[in-house]
Amino acid sequence: MEMQNKIKHLLVYSTGFLLSMSLLSNDVFAATVSGKDSAIKVTKQVLENSSEGDNNQTQTSDTTSSENENQIIDNSAKISSDAELFTPESLQPTKLKLPSDDHTYYVTKTSNEDYFEIQIGENTYWIKSENLIASTENPSELTQKRNLAITTKSKFNIYSQRDNHSKILVEGTKDTVFKVIDVVQDYYVVSVAGVKGYIPFSDINIEYQKNSNVEVATNSVKMYEINGGKYKAKGTLVNGAVVKVAKSTTNYHIIQVGRQTFAIPKKGTIPTEKPVSLGSLIESTYPIKLTVSKTNSIYTSKGNKMGTIDKGQVVTLKGLKGSKGIINYMGKSGYVNLEYFNHSNMVDPTKNITYGMYNYYLRVIAQLYPEFTEVEKIGESVQGRSIYALRVGNGKKEILMDAAIHGREHMTTNVLMEMIDQYTVSYRKGTNYAGYNVKRVLDKTSIWFVPMMNPDGVTLVQKGINSMDSKYRANLKKYNHGSNNFNRWKANGRGVDLNRNFDGLWKYVAYTPKSYMNYKGTSAFSEPEAQALKSFVQRHHFKTDLSYHSSGQIVYWFNFQKGSNRTRDLKLAKSVGKITGYTVVPPLYYRGSGSSADWFILNQKKPGLTIEIAPYAGNGPVPHRYWSSVWNKNKSIGLFGANEACRR
Repeated sequence: MEMQNKIKHLLVYSTGFLLSMSLLSNDVFAATVSGKDSAIKVTKQVLENSSEGDNNQTQTSDTTSSENENQIIDNSAKISSDAELFTPESLQPTKLKLPSDDHTYYVTKTSNEDYFEIQIGENTYWIKSENLIASTENPSELTQKRNLAITTKSKFNIYSQRDNHSKILVEGTKDTVFKVIDVVQDYYVVSVAGVKGYIPFSDINIEYQKNSNVEVATNSVKMYEINGGKYKAKGTLVNGAVVKVAKSTTNYHIIQVGRQTFAIPKKGTIPTEKPVSLGSLIESTYPIKLTVSKTNSIYTSKGNKMGTIDKGQVVTLKGLKGSKGIINYMGKSGYVNLEYFNHSNMVDPTKNITYGMYNYYLRVIAQLYPEFTEVEKIGESVQGRSIYALRVGNGKKEILMDAAIHGREHMTTNVLMEMIDQYTVSYRKGTNYAGYNVKRVLDKTSIWFVPMMNPDGVTLVQKGINSMDSKYRANLKKYNHGSNNFNRWKANGRGVDLNRNFDGLWKYVAYTPKSYMNYKGTSAFSEPEAQALKSFVQRHHFKTDLSYHSSGQIVYWFNFQKGSNRTRDLKLAKSVGKITGYTVVPPLYYRGSGSSADWFILNQKKPGLTIEIAPYAGNGPVPHRYWSSVWNKNKSIGLFGANEACRR
């Protein structure tokens, strides 16, 4: 035993000596503890390690690995324990605290090895290294969607989710300015070192400036119109909608549009850098008053929902864009589905209805009432003006009503347009008109209206030679016998009388030179307008053609029908004569016609009536003073014709 102790002491001394020499050579020994004490400690450790044998290598490896795991590399770290944040360099406390968390944050080294740099809402802070632990994950890449600065209240929290009960990422006890990367419902979004953080609006001090933009940041806010100090609900603005406010009161934002004043609650809105949602109000060529039939949505030009408009509100339709109508909404252009609106008195039949009006009104009607109307372009005129037909009703049986084949007879367009105006209103409401249950009748027999068969001729009469394509002007004036007064013009845009161009035994029609009337063309259906109506008729199975002309207060019906067809057609003509008070013209046994109704009789073997609506007006349009009389005589004819056709 004594020998063993001597050997042990010798080993300690020898080891101490060798170690002392090594330390001395590195100038460490003299600056620290005595070589003897150090040698004893090291020797003891060596002996202990030696006695553990092979286990020593494993433990050393594990220790090294653990130290490496705690090293923060690639700027990724987690919060290992609650951490207070400090100002860079001065290291003053900021009154911001980050609770321990499993998120991976983006941190960077600083000039002080005891601290790392961390950014929150574009503000730079320092955090102690001891509060961080290395992470193998990568911080998120966040997209900057907004450019806003906000100021928090003196006490606030930043949450990990859009939920005030979710985990807190940052606790603050001092009002702080942050840059925002996004705004979501009821929350501002900031970057907390690469992690999305949510600050509730209730934790923010919000200030509004005069004549600035505000954004709806909740689901929706009510919109009111202020009139005489009273607030009347008009609809809503939804999340993301942006409006310009003139000023803000304690509870409301005030929006001034001309003489109109609107208000929305301040609660649920925020200042914004975004432009107003709706574009400048377009100028309307043909403004139409519409009433909201069902609360529905308002959209921006890009298709984003802006808000809603309440049932019963009256708005002005300013135009059409694709499948949407453009309405006056708080002095801006709002886009709506027109099927949730009703019209009343769209047209003014006491004045000329132009080509532009007629084709616009038909397209509007088709969008207002898609459940029982349909608009179809059936062709073009010589000068490229579109010819439209409109179906009203859902009946499988159909009748045709056409008008303004002659340019100067454009009051017939007014008659058909007023029928469309009144019939569609009654159909949607389910009411009676002119003694008929409109929906019941038109659910059995639909009416196809072609209100302007000759748009070039009508335009020439209404607007003169300068409204025509320049390449036709010289000849048109020539065919008008050199006159610039085109009031008497009946022909189309190149001098062909369309009611002489259909093949109702066209070859027997007398030839006359090109003129403002009666020239029959080079062949039957030589004109695109006549071709358009012919093709349209051949695609359908019309029971009746009621063709409107303007002068004489008479009804033509005969084109050599025989037997039961003759009896049927005469009965129909007499019924129309009885309703209107017009004279039914007896059979005229001269062969040859180019009229559309006569061609219809021969080609379709169905009744075709030519109805002349007014007293003889001479070589010009029917004066508007006759309108009331004309309308009262004809307002029920479309419904009568549809109802009569249903029986056949």
